[in-house]
Amino acid sequence: MRYDQLAKFREVGDKGQKLLETKTVTIVGLGSIGSTVAAMLARSGVGLRLIDKGRCFIDDLSTQSLYLEEDHERFKAKQAKKYLETINSKVKVRTFHEDLTKNNIFLVDADVVVDLTANEEASELISDYCKKKKLPLILALASGSQGLMATSDKGLNLAKLKKSMDKLKDVDDVGLVNPAVHMAAALIVKKIFKMLLKKPYKKDLVLFDIWTDSVKRQKL
Repeated sequence: MRYDQLAKFREVGDKGQKLLETKTVTIVGLGSIGSTVAAMLARSGVGLRLIDKGRCFIDDLSTQSLYLEEDHERFKAKQAKKYLETINSKVKVRTFHEDLTKNNIFLVDADVVVDLTANEEASELISDYCKKKKLPLILALASGSQGLMATSDKGLNLAKLKKSMDKLKDVDDVGLVNPAVHMAAALIVKKIFKMLLKKPYKKDLVLFDIWTDSVKRQKL
């Protein structure tokens, strides 16, 4: 059985695994964290809606583990779909090569929405839509060795998060180590599993620094 390892985990089980296979997650932003989250979910049988208008670049490959050198300047969404369907031919992957606007924000509609845009305007649109539709929402960022993840079931107060978000320096200035990417992705996917399986989960802000082994939580 393809999903034996996950199904053997007592918090998931056979019933939970079958439930995961009926669910869909939207990921907005297919960079370092987004592409990693997408691969983890595809391997778990979760359907995907992927939104990103950007291209792959060779200088991002150290942290974008889904893509290859040959993908340089190719569109992320198209390449991600190809690789994810190779990883798991049974999983349904839909891609949207466009920027989000108020006219197409409905594209994010899914069982869980993950905002990895690092864009204030896009995040406002996503959060407002999730609040209106009562969709679980996860927002995450990472730079250097640090990252954050915020979770809500009724939209996020981005003004309240701004101070923490602003503390993360620009990746162009401080770089990004892929252990930070994979820690953020692991935290996100674990939270998604809980959301999809209707398990209790914390609506909180997680701040971490993988280099110093620091993890802090704040209520939202």
